[in-house]
Amino acid sequence: MKLFQIITLYFIMLFTISSICVAVESEKVETDKDLKYPQEHWHNLTMMGMKIGYVHQFIDKTVYQGEEMLRTKTDMVMQFKGAGNEIRVENNRIEYSDAKFMPRYFVMTSNESGEKRVEGKIIDGVAYITTTLNGEETEAEVAIPPNTISDAAAIDNLLSQNRLKAGEHLAYQTFNLDIQEIVNCELSVIEESKLSYQSEDKQVYVIDTKVDMLGGITIRLWVDREGITYKFITEMSGLSVVAVKTDRKTALGEIEELDIMLQTRIIPSGKNPRKGANQFIAKIQHVEGSLKEIIMSNDQQTLKLDTEMAGTLQIEMAEVDEENCPELPIQSPELEKYLSSTVFVESDHPDIHAQALRILDGETNSWRAAKKLSRWVYKSIDEKGLSGGFSSSLTTLRTLSGDCTEHTVLLIALARSVGMPARICAGLVYARDAFYYHFWPEVYVGEWVQMDPTFGQVIADANHILLQGGMLESGTMVEYTEGVFRTLNKLEIDIVE
Repeated sequence: MKLFQIITLYFIMLFTISSICVAVESEKVETDKDLKYPQEHWHNLTMMGMKIGYVHQFIDKTVYQGEEMLRTKTDMVMQFKGAGNEIRVENNRIEYSDAKFMPRYFVMTSNESGEKRVEGKIIDGVAYITTTLNGEETEAEVAIPPNTISDAAAIDNLLSQNRLKAGEHLAYQTFNLDIQEIVNCELSVIEESKLSYQSEDKQVYVIDTKVDMLGGITIRLWVDREGITYKFITEMSGLSVVAVKTDRKTALGEIEELDIMLQTRIIPSGKNPRKGANQFIAKIQHVEGSLKEIIMSNDQQTLKLDTEMAGTLQIEMAEVDEENCPELPIQSPELEKYLSSTVFVESDHPDIHAQALRILDGETNSWRAAKKLSRWVYKSIDEKGLSGGFSSSLTTLRTLSGDCTEHTVLLIALARSVGMPARICAGLVYARDAFYYHFWPEVYVGEWVQMDPTFGQVIADANHILLQGGMLESGTMVEYTEGVFRTLNKLEIDIVE
């Protein structure tokens, strides 16, 4: 099983951190020409009152392509415990910002897939991005609409116009470096307040930033009149993530042990699900918001609503008529997108294709081929440890280790390489004593059939609840965290059958 919530938290934290570190320094370039560089800032990260990591920011002036720029280096470390394993998530980024507070160049590295590097340049309204994973490069271009500002420019806008006061409101759009998309945001100055920092009272403004991402995120910041952020809080469905400005020694101090899986599992009421069940029926309720927006409906999974927030969920295990399944390769314009190679699913890599051919050994019936691939993935990944991020299919093939995400991307890559459409499912699965967040694959063999190589299930049993989210993987995989963010500590399940 995968710690979906860690990935969700990972992107939320990166968004927030990028907002606080550059905003402070960009404003100072504009208003204080005599400010000395370099500067250094440390923030302690806590979750549920326990320390989970730190953020380190180092800012100096430099020249990029003949222009004076601010160079901001941000290092983030988070550590969790899950299923008995320690999970350490690290991200390092360097960003160059111009006098108009727009990022011009950035490079980010992370340990989410062993080693991942994302480099981007913004030129004439276009972001040119290169992602390097396993030595393989994937390029993308993102159009940047006019009047788009950086994550930093919202608070700076208020400062430069002397609008940092209670009641001020600003709507804007930003190019988020981490998810590589344009994001709509709203900023509101709530009130003026006081905050204690190193035994000294600081006069600060309380600011709420609402981000149209992952179903909606609200970040509360405490910022002084010079633009320095002393504290921020992000509420993740009852899991408060707090960053507080501190000194280096405190930030690098011991990290406490937080078992995030135990804090986010869903313990159902009613009957206990049967392992391998071919039918699942439950009363399900979302404590806020619409069930229809978070629970996906398809041929196997149906949701009958009683109210917007409550209803009955019924899941039937798929049945496959093997002899009537099409031969490989399966070719159809509507299915072509589920055959493509991506950053994490390198289905066009020769090593992936060669391994798939060895496994199939001449088999061309799509369902018999799918079963062979699934069984091979289950048996071959013998180190089934929990990881903190998304390893790619190629990394998984070479290491034969990983959890549900690795099982999933490897099976999908093998399937696509031989002409079998495949895609990712994200949701909840019942295991041992509760529902946990999970990944599993779905293949097209004349119809879409869910499989689960993580548990050795050729056909995924009915205890898999599919959540809304992307069906095609992006270069960041962040789309699969949306269903998680909308359901963390918000879903109640009463099992009928």
